Amino acid sequence: MLEKYIIFGVGVYFIGLILSAISAFFGQSFKKGAYLFILSNLVGFLSVLGYFLNNAGDVFNLTHFDWFFQFAPRLNFLAAIFFLIISGVSALVGVYSLRYLELYEEEYDPRVVQFLMAFFVLGMQGVLIANNTFSFLFFWEMMSITSFFLVFSDKKPESIKAAFLYFIMTHLGASAILGGFLILGGGSFVFDFGDIRSASENLSPIMTALAFLLFVFGFGSKAGLVPFHVWLPEAHPQAPSNISAMMSGLMLKVAVYGFILVILNMAHLPAFAGLIVLSLGLLSGAVGALYAAVERDMKKALAYSSIENMGIIFIMLGLAAYLLALGNYQIIAYAVTAFAIFHAINHALFKTALFLSSGVVINRVHTKSLEMMGGLAKLMPIFSFAFLLAILGSLPLPFFGTFYGEWGLIRNIILLLGEKNMGAGAIIMFLVVLSAVALVSGLAIFAMIKVFSLAMLGLPHNVHMEKRKERADSLLIIPVLFLGAGVVALGIFAKFFITSIAAHIPASAVDAIPSTGLAPMGISSLAISGAIIFFGLTIYLMQKIFLTNDKERAYHTWDCGQPIDATMQYSATAFSAPIRFFFLTFIGRRKMMQSAAVLETNPWIRKYDFRLSIRPNWNDVLYAPIAKSLLVAAKKIRCIQSGRIQYYILFLLLALIITLIFAL
Repeated sequence: MLEKYIIFGVGVYFIGLILSAISAFFGQSFKKGAYLFILSNLVGFLSVLGYFLNNAGDVFNLTHFDWFFQFAPRLNFLAAIFFLIISGVSALVGVYSLRYLELYEEEYDPRVVQFLMAFFVLGMQGVLIANNTFSFLFFWEMMSITSFFLVFSDKKPESIKAAFLYFIMTHLGASAILGGFLILGGGSFVFDFGDIRSASENLSPIMTALAFLLFVFGFGSKAGLVPFHVWLPEAHPQAPSNISAMMSGLMLKVAVYGFILVILNMAHLPAFAGLIVLSLGLLSGAVGALYAAVERDMKKALAYSSIENMGIIFIMLGLAAYLLALGNYQIIAYAVTAFAIFHAINHALFKTALFLSSGVVINRVHTKSLEMMGGLAKLMPIFSFAFLLAILGSLPLPFFGTFYGEWGLIRNIILLLGEKNMGAGAIIMFLVVLSAVALVSGLAIFAMIKVFSLAMLGLPHNVHMEKRKERADSLLIIPVLFLGAGVVALGIFAKFFITSIAAHIPASAVDAIPSTGLAPMGISSLAISGAIIFFGLTIYLMQKIFLTNDKERAYHTWDCGQPIDATMQYSATAFSAPIRFFFLTFIGRRKMMQSAAVLETNPWIRKYDFRLSIRPNWNDVLYAPIAKSLLVAAKKIRCIQSGRIQYYILFLLLALIITLIFAL
């Protein structure tokens, strides 16, 4: 009986999303559509929550539309995890958008943004319940095209440029995904995902490897893996902050879902397939953390942080694929997959909160540059606490869920190092992974400290900072608080959530194994959280009781009798200088210094103008040569455009013959 209510609730959810889009676009105000959007997402959240409370592990066949390319949406445990997160987080983003779109109604068209946002969420959720190739790519395209239009909502030239870069990369990725599924399905557009295992068993090793590489590029480009990441640091900063939050916090997880769907079900994957994914994860983690540490644009720094986190997740998934290929370590492989999913859940919460927070900060200071921020903590103490919660939640620190995702990776690698059957090459690889994760975590901590301290602390650099009361922006702050609290809750109850995920994830694979012994935590998240709270309160009380000094008084910072101003504080450039110095070889930068005499009569007293720009090397090293080669090839091929209709008919005939040869 409950199953019918859950299916009914999911159906109401999708209908509500469509109605909210129509209401926003054709109504006089976007707010009616926004309210319906929030309500619909809450219905979807509660419906899938009911699935977890009563039917976790079951597969629900929601309905069937045979006339629509045999579309029969279904909900299983893996899809339900991401469905729950997307609907819950989207509801909070909807609350945020009520105030945000009101503040930016002159820059964006709120009705169009709300309309596209509803279909953006519809596309993401549709991918999760898709049962075959056509329905998967139909909703994938809906997700991609709506987000493409959302990126250039302000219609500025730089936004349009970033949007088209995203458009090119996302459709190259979609083409690769289509190619992978066509290989698995023998050319069928309605290939059912339940047949992935049996179909892959009948493929030759070469075709299996080719399909997997296509999936790596397709899902990896959408997830922002290096070197397919070039669109992400450009598109996310240009989009409205509520859309940036959904693209980074939610859309990237759809790519993670698709990749997990593949690696759990493809048979006979070679070990090198896992090593390729592992290497891309390591590269993405290092590059993302490094550029997040040196970037001075607040939203670009958060975008690079997303690349770093996707790198950590794909390190886990690559390791899982490698272990599944070996055949003797299925338990650890599924355990690592469970930790990857848990880390993805945490990333959905804290990265959404961080991008929403960036919208609050940028609205106050009217710039994305960290160089011109500061001083907001005194003006907005509640928001400052919420932002700090999101910042800490993004770091691998105990008490927050992010710590336990990375802890699971480290602990399982240590377990593998203790295996007697591991060769020297595998042991060296595991040690490299441990070292890289430590480096990435350290850089990530540095980057997030930089973002928070320069944006919130000290004196304001921007004299035009808006100083309206914090209460006026309560709808912007409440979602950030809820998301930050969510990361804390995931940290406190991490063992329960990870164990639950690990118990059901093998059921997503055909060769399911018993869940006993999966995802060994080795530690109690509840005990660690309790100890932190206990010792924190103890230290606080002892300080209040024994270290209180009545003679102490608050006084402004003293600087040899000189007045303190914002120019004496650390800038973003100065803060990241040590990182730039140590990693100078890997960072593309451009420095320019000009000087001019203050007085023509005295050349010794001069005014200096220094400019430093960070330009990643990927464009020059990888993409510029590819673009140049394509242009040369296009010029060579252009000779066939003679303008004679007979030639064009001949080309069509040749294309038809080649198509028939492959089809038959």
